[in-house]
Amino acid sequence: MLYDVKSPATSALDGMSKAAGTYGSMMKDIPANRDPGTTAGGALNAGMGGATVGLGLANMGTGFAAVGMSNPVGIGAMAALGIASYLLS
Repeated sequence: MLYDVKSPATSALDGMSKAAGTYGSMMKDIPANRDPGTTAGGALNAGMGGATVGLGLANMGTGFAAVGMSNPVGIGAMAALGIASYLLS
């Protein structure tokens, strides 16, 4: 073979691959793409979910109603359990 002729399609694909790699590495450093960690809103959401689960269990006629989980203290305990599970996850 006298001349080495590179395929234009291969050159184009190589360039696109390099550009995609560069773009991907740049997108990691944007603050909006970072994990926010635990937030007060997330803890509030988990607490409301725990309280809702506590009310649901108390209204289903389970043993939760028999031990007083349908009162505000029981609902608060379930909300605290939800918040704790969020903060420890």
